[in-house]
Amino acid sequence: MIRYFDKNVPLTISMWDFSWLTCSHPGGSFADLSRCVAEAATCGYNTLRVDVFPHFYLQKEHAFAPQGLDRRIRSWGDVLVPGGYTVDVRAKVMELANLCRQHGIWLGLDTWTSLKILANISIIELDEEEHWCREWAATWVKALKMMREDGVLERAIWVAPCNEVPLFLGGKLRSVLLADTKKRREGEVDFCENLPELDHVFQRVNHWLGEAIYEEIHRDGIPLSYSSLGAENYGARLTDIYDLVDIHFMPDVILTDEDRIAMEKAAPGASKFSLHAELDTYNLALYGAAWNQACRRNYADMLRLAHAYAQGVFAHTTLSSGKRLPVVVTEAYGPCGYPDHPEVSWGWYKNWNADAARIFSGYDFAGLTLSNYAEPLFNLWHDTDWQRLTNLYILHAVQPEFFGQDE
Repeated sequence: MIRYFDKNVPLTISMWDFSWLTCSHPGGSFADLSRCVAEAATCGYNTLRVDVFPHFYLQKEHAFAPQGLDRRIRSWGDVLVPGGYTVDVRAKVMELANLCRQHGIWLGLDTWTSLKILANISIIELDEEEHWCREWAATWVKALKMMREDGVLERAIWVAPCNEVPLFLGGKLRSVLLADTKKRREGEVDFCENLPELDHVFQRVNHWLGEAIYEEIHRDGIPLSYSSLGAENYGARLTDIYDLVDIHFMPDVILTDEDRIAMEKAAPGASKFSLHAELDTYNLALYGAAWNQACRRNYADMLRLAHAYAQGVFAHTTLSSGKRLPVVVTEAYGPCGYPDHPEVSWGWYKNWNADAARIFSGYDFAGLTLSNYAEPLFNLWHDTDWQRLTNLYILHAVQPEFFGQDE
């Protein structure tokens, strides 16, 4: 591990995504925000990665529609109020920043707002791409000016223009669709060296997305972050306005033929990439047993995959100018979809997440998360010792002088 910029420690990151706000309704997992932030500090986190909803920050209130009411499995952003949930976004972001200030926690400012906004867009044509990206950035800049006045930027550890640009925005850009025919998904683990045309497209797009934001936050000393899909040639896709790369490593469990057969007994397609809506229909007892057996059987290969991916990251983080970008991990360690349900154990999932984090801490990352599920929305959050001890390991990987202090 290396220290994060001028903070003198690596970041220990909990991804609170957009759920911290959408699930803050009465009865929601973030309803008591003060308690959640205090618990984050107890678990050893010094950073929360959150959606600050720049497009909604400019409004007085925003209404979130119901989501997940009929599912057995909780998922990110669930709004468990039948009539939906209306909230003053600006006031809630200010409240979060103030609570984090009290507990010495920083905020990585991101947005998944693209999930809703981009869902209403078909294709952004070639002659519209630059204007669209710069308008997206302009909205951010307006929100950032307000956040500076509101004291939010005082807690900001980075600003990222858009979550997982290749997935959420790339799928809407005509230039990307022309340059790349492969269907992408979250947490890709295979680096590809033969996509120069696609790399050039994303370099252009990322510059349009980031230029105005960089100009706005540079005077505050806040880094501009790139939120990746996973394994990308980051150095070829970014320009010098970027200061940081946020990688997402979320591999599915490695399966033998025997494992695939066992997984398919849970439901057709269960051996392939699944998200919560699909998992909700599975025989979860069979799924959990097959997943644990596959993890146990193929664990050595999974650990080797973590090493190979970490090595690949640092072979792809130098810009054409020679500038080398620091790296944090905020979504990990796989898979993206896992059922939080009493019939499925967290045991082997915790083993894999913690061991992968320990492997990554042996490389020059500037910050790590423990798991996609280490947030108050999921039951894994209640395992305080597991989070605290792994976070201590991450901190001590770079700062052994912490040993002996009162933790």
